[in-house]
Amino acid sequence: LSCPRTHVLCRDGTECVAHEYVCDGEKDCADGSDEDGCAQLCDTPGQPAPCQSHEYPCGPGICLNSSLVCNGQRDCADGSDEGGSCSVPCRLPCSHLCRRSPQGPRCQCTPGYRLAEDGVSCTDVDECEEQKEGACSQTCLNAPGSYSCGCLPGYLLEPDGRACKLTGPEPTLLVAVQSEVLSYGLRSGHEEVLLATDKERVVFSLDYDPVERKLFWLDLGTETIRWQGLDSGKKGTLVKGVRSDCIAVDWVGRNLYWTDGAAGRVLATRLGAAWRGVPEHTIVLDGDLDRPHSLALQPLAGLLYWSEVGRHPRLMEAAMDGSRRRTLLDQGLGWPTALALDLPAWRIFWLDEKLGSLGSARLDGTGVRVLALSWVRSPFAAAVCEGELYWSERSMWAVQRVDKATGKNRTVVLKRHGQPHGLQAPQTRAVLAGTHGCAEGNGGCAQLCLPNA
Repeated sequence: LSCPRTHVLCRDGTECVAHEYVCDGEKDCADGSDEDGCAQLCDTPGQPAPCQSHEYPCGPGICLNSSLVCNGQRDCADGSDEGGSCSVPCRLPCSHLCRRSPQGPRCQCTPGYRLAEDGVSCTDVDECEEQKEGACSQTCLNAPGSYSCGCLPGYLLEPDGRACKLTGPEPTLLVAVQSEVLSYGLRSGHEEVLLATDKERVVFSLDYDPVERKLFWLDLGTETIRWQGLDSGKKGTLVKGVRSDCIAVDWVGRNLYWTDGAAGRVLATRLGAAWRGVPEHTIVLDGDLDRPHSLALQPLAGLLYWSEVGRHPRLMEAAMDGSRRRTLLDQGLGWPTALALDLPAWRIFWLDEKLGSLGSARLDGTGVRVLALSWVRSPFAAAVCEGELYWSERSMWAVQRVDKATGKNRTVVLKRHGQPHGLQAPQTRAVLAGTHGCAEGNGGCAQLCLPNA
């Protein structure tokens, strides 16, 4: 079997796994060879493997439970767990446990604690801080010797004690496929056509207003942003003459934003605007924007995020009135064409078409993680729901999903005869509570109100 450069061959020669999955704590090869000898990768030359305080190092990459040391049986291959000073009784003033060893008595800590530098006392391990997002999917509370996970309102903790699941109706994915908008049930796989336009038209980017239950979409052929009520069936045109790659709804302040990559702008208009032959919108961001592409809003914090795919690709953040602009990330990017916010985890995700990667970072720009995934080829839009990341892949005419943390368990969830474009997971915003200055009475403005805090 021949593996591509991005993969390694399992020892039994039957399959390939991505480099990112080697020594990640999970056996991806059937023979488990992708997890063999992983402790050696972090060893200091000449030093023992970094075993935990309740383990005994048998050799490079091998750790033995300390209860098996000095028990009269050789458990290490070289017998180093027996003999020596095993007969010396434990009389150390250990705060937790004292264990005999061939090197003499040693103090040991119970799980959840770490041996302090004095060699006798134990300090608590803060799993929430050390494991970061790996400990819990949403909230984490450290406790002496342990920790517990919690979920935000609208979510329920799964039996594994770590992941959070949306309560209420089945979460769905809204997907634009050629001239239609589909609803896809994320648990049942049920498909339903919510909107069908003329077959020669293309529904490009889309978004959803949970307050009035309206779909907004960009009609690529007519360069218009249109809407349709899911309950009433009424339709309308919001604005014309729009050249955009992405639209986004501020469901709190009742505005709609869009990017204009060619002009290097981000613009906005009222959700309730009606086309009367004269444009009723404002320029939110202008100037040195280098081909703004994907757009994502965080109305509860009054912030907007966008990607730029020009000569110097970057991820940007600003207040929703265009003030306080700052660079979130400007390194390790090629062409970040799809953005998605994971507000419960306070992270931003992106798919990079040029580098073929899935990346994420905290909303303050720290904690950057990037996975090189060979199947990311031409992503258009992305959405996060619970523990999964979904994206529309134009090269495969399909919507796919992966585990948002590891990039594993790739699954094609929707494949139709037609090009998939816009993507949204509306239930993730329905459970969020909050407001901003433009929510009540349009902030006292006669026309457009844009929040700046």
